[in-house]
Amino acid sequence: MTATPASQSNKNTCAKPSPIKAGTTENQAVAAHPAASRGQHTRTYLVHVPAQYSAKTAVPMVIIFHGHGGTAQEAEQDTGFSQLADKEQFIAVYPQGLPDDGQMPMWASIGPLDYNIDETVFMNDMLDKLTKDFCVDTQRIYATGFSNGGGMSGFVACQLSTRIAAVAPISGNYYPLQAGCHPQRAVPMLEIHGSADPIVPYNGISAKVNPQWPLPAVQDWLGEWAKRNGCTKGPEQFFQDKNATGFRWTDCHQNATIMHYRMEGEGHTVPAKIGNLPTEQVIWNFFKLHTLAGPK
Repeated sequence: MTATPASQSNKNTCAKPSPIKAGTTENQAVAAHPAASRGQHTRTYLVHVPAQYSAKTAVPMVIIFHGHGGTAQEAEQDTGFSQLADKEQFIAVYPQGLPDDGQMPMWASIGPLDYNIDETVFMNDMLDKLTKDFCVDTQRIYATGFSNGGGMSGFVACQLSTRIAAVAPISGNYYPLQAGCHPQRAVPMLEIHGSADPIVPYNGISAKVNPQWPLPAVQDWLGEWAKRNGCTKGPEQFFQDKNATGFRWTDCHQNATIMHYRMEGEGHTVPAKIGNLPTEQVIWNFFKLHTLAGPK
């Protein structure tokens, strides 16, 4: 597949002083399409620029989606990704979802069926502006999120596979996408989910229980991704402690491994740690193994 200009790396070719002071976070906005944004003319996102940002060195970028009812500010406060960005030298971006009828911020992670919101348009517009404003290594843009934000991570894996190098959804609501899932490349994925999640059950919700909104079991959903990625081995267990069991699907196209941590007895939450590492560090360690072109 020939890379489009939007997915080509600008490593060592950009000279873009940050519009935000290095080591700080500021709110940014991009022009929106009202018909696809519930009448809004702009959409917003927080950007944290790493402390050692250089105008001439392209850096990776991690997009962190808040859950239903959450905010970009809460996602930054609760996840630790901005502190990790300073340590590991990447840009952290926290997009803000639009309100539902109850004024609860949300993501239309199944497609425009949700209030005619087109998150694909927003994501492409946001990424275009971010890569214009900052020195971003466009081969190394990643996405993660919790709950509805986890569902959004799965959505962008389907819809923006030529721009998002890898994803790490947490406790996502993986409803079938309105337009189906047809990624243009194999997308590496790390999924984290509590075995006792009462909101997005680990074993799914059958069509008999909820005919309108059935949910796949987590391992079934990951198995479908393994098929898309052409993985020929798995799931095999690779990790076990008292809190988590790790599974993976391997021998995939472009080494686009599918990994999964089942958090034993955990509910609908982001675990503080997996093994001996903070969850955000586990996610970043997975991300930095992958680029759009394949494994590093």
